[in-house]
Amino acid sequence: MTFNWIKYCKHQHDVVCNQKYDTIHSYSFHLALVDVQYEKWKHLLDAKEQVLAEKAVWGHDLIEDARVTYKDVENRAGTRVADIIFGVTDSQGKTRAERKDDVFWKRLTAEELSVFVKLCDVIANSTYSMMTGSSMYKKYGQEFPNFKMKAYTPRFKPMFDHLEKLLSL
Repeated sequence: MTFNWIKYCKHQHDVVCNQKYDTIHSYSFHLALVDVQYEKWKHLLDAKEQVLAEKAVWGHDLIEDARVTYKDVENRAGTRVADIIFGVTDSQGKTRAERKDDVFWKRLTAEELSVFVKLCDVIANSTYSMMTGSSMYKKYGQEFPNFKMKAYTPRFKPMFDHLEKLLSL
């Protein structure tokens, strides 16, 4: 039997941690929403990057939320995927601002594919919050200028433009 990365990621969030998304859905619902964005934007990546990014999309919250270590990810998905996931992992902190400290931004922007995965995540969250009327939509809009200032890369301009337009609706 071969190892199934997507099943592993879903299991860690949904079963091991019993994590929810928006208190309604199993957390894998969110992972699937981020994967939808990956599918929409993967044309910005080459074939090798697509393989790495897809794994990172499904695992992007493992270290941050699912009590999975960098080493666990590295052993199951490889060093590069572990680096990408580590890059999108918030720092420790009591507030959103503390979790998005200078160390976080340095880590995120050190790996270009981390920026791609984070964009997929933020687009998915922003889209969902807009559709459900969540107060998080406004929060994402307030955070966007700083996100763009700290993480912008011309390679992903179409994604930044899309997110900016989405958050201005």
